[in-house]
Amino acid sequence: INAEYMGRVVWKSEGSKMAAAAIAQKLGDKPFLGGDAPSAADVKALSELLGEHHINIVRWVKHLASYTPAERKAWPAAQAPAKASASAPAKKAEPAKKAEDEDDFDPFADETEEEKAALDAKKNKDAAAHDKPKGGKSLIVMDIKPWDDTTNLKELEEKLRATKVDGLTWGSSKLQEVAFGIKKLVFSIVIEDEKVGSDDLEDLITGYDEYVQSMDIAAWNKL
Repeated sequence: INAEYMGRVVWKSEGSKMAAAAIAQKLGDKPFLGGDAPSAADVKALSELLGEHHINIVRWVKHLASYTPAERKAWPAAQAPAKASASAPAKKAEPAKKAEDEDDFDPFADETEEEKAALDAKKNKDAAAHDKPKGGKSLIVMDIKPWDDTTNLKELEEKLRATKVDGLTWGSSKLQEVAFGIKKLVFSIVIEDEKVGSDDLEDLITGYDEYVQSMDIAAWNKL
């Protein structure tokens, strides 16, 4: 998180706004308050900024930050919630989770198994429609996301271009800002539909697991 990003966040209270400004000043260009690695100081600052029981807000910020500003602008407007029937009984509020459960939450932890399963299901659903169509060629744009901002994406690009696959031609590539100093590798390729499918691409890219956290197909167009 850098100072410029924190400065754009709108906080609901003057206290939170002041806390955000103080954290932004301490961070500067560092990824964490203590330098290159997270520490108890980061957890304490996060708690002072959002409170100890705002797990959903932390997860929400983490999810939104994985998308580029252009991707977020393309999202549809939120729909108004449906009005409840006058005759319908009021839904009982669910009991709040125990504080000790929330205290165990680690904002720096990896995605939960449920989150990974949901992302994998969406990825498989999107890829199934494009899996090895018959005849012709396709132009594909892939988003390849690294583990963190220390991953050498230029080196990954060189390794991918050196990989020869029958029916696959490597095209243009570029690094694109994601958030918090992390960039993703956007790679365009042309494939022969009968020789290369979505599963083949995923196995190829994620095989470089020391560089790649995940890959998504951003666009798939028949030529």
